[in-house]
Amino acid sequence: MKVSEYSALDATALAGLIRKKEVSPSEVLDTALEAIRQVNPSINAVVDETYEYAKAQIDAGIDLSAPFCGVPFVIKDQGDVLAGIRSTVGSRISGRGIYARSDSELAARFKKSGIVVVATTTCPEFCWNNATETILHGITRNPWDTELTPGGSSGGTAAVVAAGAVPMGHGSDGGGSIRMPASACGLVGLKPTRFRIPTGPEDGDPGLSADFMLSRSVRDTAIMLDEVEGPDAGSYGAALHPAVPYRDVIQRDPGKLKIAYMLHPPYGGTYENEECLEAVRSTVKLLEGLGHECVEAYPPLDIHYHEPRILIQSVGTNGWIDSVARQSGLPVTAEYLEPLVYKAYLEARNVTAREYAAAWKELNAVMRAVGAFMEDYDLIVSPTMGILPLKAGVYNPFSRPDMTVEEWVLERRRWSGNTAMCNVTGQPSITIPLETSRSGLPIGIEIDGRIGNDALVLSLAAQLERAKPWKDRRPQVYAG
Repeated sequence: MKVSEYSALDATALAGLIRKKEVSPSEVLDTALEAIRQVNPSINAVVDETYEYAKAQIDAGIDLSAPFCGVPFVIKDQGDVLAGIRSTVGSRISGRGIYARSDSELAARFKKSGIVVVATTTCPEFCWNNATETILHGITRNPWDTELTPGGSSGGTAAVVAAGAVPMGHGSDGGGSIRMPASACGLVGLKPTRFRIPTGPEDGDPGLSADFMLSRSVRDTAIMLDEVEGPDAGSYGAALHPAVPYRDVIQRDPGKLKIAYMLHPPYGGTYENEECLEAVRSTVKLLEGLGHECVEAYPPLDIHYHEPRILIQSVGTNGWIDSVARQSGLPVTAEYLEPLVYKAYLEARNVTAREYAAAWKELNAVMRAVGAFMEDYDLIVSPTMGILPLKAGVYNPFSRPDMTVEEWVLERRRWSGNTAMCNVTGQPSITIPLETSRSGLPIGIEIDGRIGNDALVLSLAAQLERAKPWKDRRPQVYAG
């Protein structure tokens, strides 16, 4: 199989060729690794190739009835996902790497869908940044323009998928970490409803984060969601099972919808880049042409809702750092953590139980207020980010060590103006690469739905994909 033939296909199409035995899983694996080796010198998005792991999966037998039989897939280097594959979490404190004791439930479901794991991909240290740049692994670059960052924290996966090396890959999203890099790299990125994606057995509480994946088509996203969603044994919560499979939902138009759209961030101010605003206006025009009612309206958010969110995430990250340090045997010191990550770690150690509980209470008020707003609208549409991708090499926690943690958080907020709301509220939220800048960079459009209604989010995303397809757009760095 030629790399150019391979990289032109989404996961569903590639699996179709394997199922019809027009190409073998082993041949596809070899082609995927060739594609990775073509593009990775330019984007620096791969931590480890996992050929032996992938070969063992194939030797054990590929179920040709699985929707993604034999399709190459990458795993974000964040740990606690797959047993047998090392993780560094982008940090020197991981030593030579740490290993999960068992596959996560999500990873087991990924594998049951038929995927073959060919590599792990870069992330910022402990996923705590909006650009994928670390002292340990260096700078990951955007295949649309290698002078730019692909975003973060799932930036390695975004760069590899956008560059055609694999059709889809794993990511996680605690404040936009799937959607921001998907937007920056011209991909589809879904953060599902809270509790829809399993977190066990190691993690019990989904909190503000959800793991899922990034892809190049809405259909791959919908079909994979069918494969991995559902109750997680022993979890205290579960999202309602969809009445109709997502793969069927996306085949039909959603009917006339009432859609709120945002021309500035919900808490006021302006989007930093005028082209992102133009992208929303263009999308609204397209939506109205498809028969939807569009109303400029804003959920009741105060910009200070970021503060309790960051406090909660900081405490969670501290627990994660301590866990990795225990596994590696290395001390939590400035020698092993990047400067601002270490500063944030020290600050979060002083958070009291009273402050932590108060932060969750503040976020509960946000959830209730936004939930009430959503009773009047089917969906919200906005730019995923109000900014185009920033320069690589300058937006990380080690290039400016004199910054305070507060200053760093404000810098990160430039990227995550809209995405974080749905992490707090638990709403489903997708970005699709509907628009482009005048220079040819992708501009993601975000669609947010009501709690539990991932189906409607996917249905509108698919309708827009049919109306304004993006499958033939290619970045500067592309396999084949």
